[in-house]
Amino acid sequence: MTPKFKTISPEFHTTHDIGYIGFTYFDESFVSRGIAYYTRWSRLSEITVSHALIVTGENECIEALAEKNRVTKSPLEKYFRNPKCAIFFRKPFQWSEEIGNRISTTALTQNGTKYDYNLIAADMVRGSFIGHLISGCFKGRKSDILTKLLNDDKRWICSELAAYALDEQPEYKDRGILNKEAATITPQELFEDATVFTPWSKS
Repeated sequence: MTPKFKTISPEFHTTHDIGYIGFTYFDESFVSRGIAYYTRWSRLSEITVSHALIVTGENECIEALAEKNRVTKSPLEKYFRNPKCAIFFRKPFQWSEEIGNRISTTALTQNGTKYDYNLIAADMVRGSFIGHLISGCFKGRKSDILTKLLNDDKRWICSELAAYALDEQPEYKDRGILNKEAATITPQELFEDATVFTPWSKS
């Protein structure tokens, strides 16, 4: 369960900005808890996340949503106003307005593309105890093969889209967790990265 944190009122240009990556968690959501369970092996901090989005404006983000079966633009307000939602923002390392706009623009090029349900299924297998055991025995190669087989390059899941938008920028290309294929990166893994993002205390 995600611990209680001090609530900070969202303020554009302070708590979040264009190109920042947002992460959410709904403790009362079955889907959110399920994603957190299957990605628990990646959790290094006390914070649990289950969804990733890219900030594209003061009250706007782009995200891959299973319930809408596509990548879509959404108002951030739906997260800010939900008392049952925990939302955190990570600021890309050496972020600037120009870099933020590039991250946002890259993500927006995928607006309207379909959601990748097969990739979610692969991640569930990879995140299961058996999948984790196999991954440990084969240094991740077997689970990555399953992910690659089921991944559709024309479809997205949330963390894959965020990782892609970051990795397309020369400043972050193959840095940290982005050294992995975007399709294999979970929201928790991306959130935890200490190379792509500025330190949490300074975010």
